[in-house]
This record gives sequence, structure tokens and C-alpha cells, in this order.
Amino acid sequence: MNIRSSDNCCFQYFILAGMNLVLVSSHQHKDRVCTYKPFMHMLNMVGIQSPILLSSICKFETQNPNISVNMYHDGDQIVPIRTSTYTDQRKHHVTLLMITNGNEKCHYLSVQSMSKLVSTGANITYVIIVYTRF
Repeated sequence: MNIRSSDNCCFQYFILAGMNLVLVSSHQHKDRVCTYKPFMHMLNMVGIQSPILLSSICKFETQNPNISVNMYHDGDQIVPIRTSTYTDQRKHHVTLLMITNGNEKCHYLSVQSMSKLVSTGANITYVIIVYTRF
């Protein structure tokens, strides 16, 4: 899933999307920022700047004790670049895919089904809308 954002908060939007807080109805679209803004207060981002650096995810998990985050990267292959030590211990587990453009810019995507992503060999470059500096 790709959330269309023009700010540096795509990490937070995808965390909230991965927590499945929003039930999709005719009035809510999971790919729009406005769907997640009302839930931003649920994330403790004190001392963590956006866009989120990979090195800041550990601090994010410490400050948000009900969320664990695994991160994959799309290069020649989809590979894990961060595995949470809390994966099976927290209420919400979120898997993100980080896409980079080679110029220190990245974008996150929420992975709803890892098996579908790796089994299809999906070309995901078409979903990149906004890169944020990291």
C-alpha cells in the first residue's frame, strides 16, 4: 500500500496503516494522509525528527512499547535491513519496505503481505510518489 504524502511523515502514516486502525469505508481511503492524521497523537515522536532515519527506529520502538517494526529494502532483491527484537511481543507489528532513489532520499511502503510481495516479484517502482531526505 502506498500513502500519498507530500510531507516528511510517511513513516508515521505507514506505522498507523500497519496498525490497522482504520476500517475502510466509502468515506475513508487508506491511501490518503487525511485518513491517518487524526491518529498521529497515538505515536510518541518526542526527540525523533521526520523523516525517520533507520537508526531512529530503535528509539521509536522504545517510546512506543506496543509497536514493533521490521524494515526491508528494495534493491536488486527485497532484503531485510532491520528486524525488531520485539516482533512477537507487541500488540502491533508493522513491516515496511524502504525504497531509495540513490540520492539519500527514501520512501516507505506498508507491506500487508510479505509472501505476496516476494512471490510475485512485483515491480514497485511505479508507486513512488514522494521521496523524503534521510
